[in-house]
Amino acid sequence: MIAVVGGTLIDGTGRRQAEPVTVVGRRRQGGWGRARRGDAGPARRDGDRRAGQVLTPGLVDMHVHVYTPDKWHPELFLAAGVTTVLDLGGQLHDVAAYRRVIESGARPGPRILFTGPMLEEGDPYPGFAGFCRRFDAERTESEVDALADAGVDGIKLYVTVRPDTARRACARAHARGLPVFMHQHATSGVEAALAGVDSVEHVNVFGQLAPAGFHLAEPAKLNPFEYGGWLWRWLDALDPRSDAVRRLYDGLIEAGTALDPTLVLYAARPGAIGDDVGDTSMDDPERTRLLPRLPAPVAKELVERWAERRRAALGASERAKHRMRRAWDNILSLVGGFQRAGGIVLAGTDCPNVAIVSGFSLHRELELLVRAGLSAMDAIAAATAVRLNGWASRTSSEPSRRAAPPISSCSPPIRSPTSGISGGSSV
Repeated sequence: MIAVVGGTLIDGTGRRQAEPVTVVGRRRQGGWGRARRGDAGPARRDGDRRAGQVLTPGLVDMHVHVYTPDKWHPELFLAAGVTTVLDLGGQLHDVAAYRRVIESGARPGPRILFTGPMLEEGDPYPGFAGFCRRFDAERTESEVDALADAGVDGIKLYVTVRPDTARRACARAHARGLPVFMHQHATSGVEAALAGVDSVEHVNVFGQLAPAGFHLAEPAKLNPFEYGGWLWRWLDALDPRSDAVRRLYDGLIEAGTALDPTLVLYAARPGAIGDDVGDTSMDDPERTRLLPRLPAPVAKELVERWAERRRAALGASERAKHRMRRAWDNILSLVGGFQRAGGIVLAGTDCPNVAIVSGFSLHRELELLVRAGLSAMDAIAAATAVRLNGWASRTSSEPSRRAAPPISSCSPPIRSPTSGISGGSSV
């Protein structure tokens, strides 16, 4: 048993304890007992005094890809206080092997929940084919059943899945107690919510708001990078307070569909022109001390992606930079407006893609959520198992494997959302 004594507890519900608490539990099991108000007295050999410091749950990154064994680096998640990850696209043999390695104790790392491969109704984008699976829409239910029988924790639908197919996939997944995540193209905007999707990934959901001259006849024909570029072409002119935006919010909120915006992914563009997009000291390869700790292929991609963005920014006109800044401001406004309207926001990073470092970039995601208008407490809640459990349990008719994660201790929490909550260490 170990007691963490005298800290201020952030429990992931959005409430902050006004009095010091003592948390008692077994460190090895990662489960903790009920908090007690007040100080438990002097720290003992089996106690850890944290007076004046803050206790938070272990963070959850709601959107990662662990990929293949040559790219695994689970230790980095724990170093950043991330104790659970949700993998939203990987072949079953890879993600299941990752889980076995962690659960066996062969390597320290976060608990992993996974969806298995991203399901495509049409031809997958060749660059992502390694972690996609094309399926016959006529066999949608059988495809979902096969993944459920293999032990997945959710279903991920990808860009070519159409609304009718998404509806069938969601109905079957929910019958099996599984939530559904979607990266949208062919199923646009609120269509995903109407189909039963539980979480829309990135800010693609706002593609529904494109002005008439920018509508796409066949959005699924664009690869993920082209679709992202299309969004940036018109988002600068969008009014985040418009009736169309509010109707989109209402459709998502009425269906209980969450938004996982992965803001740190989009921040790469304004960051490349030198704008302030949060504390990049841990994920900018020119500044971070983590580069030698990353597997060689992951480090190589991190360096190349940052360099690619910066090269592209060199040729940008002042007018283009102004439009990009307006688009970025609108992305932040859309995310903050959704949360203020009553929407559920989750905190994911899409690591290690596009200039993102596993674990540590989640801190910057929380910082950006605060810039979008969430409170520091709400941002932390977006990255905790309390949010994951409460939201995912809506679809679950089977016993959950989602036990409470370990507690992190920080003084205050790890380099997180506001200048008033920064620095610290974790245990």
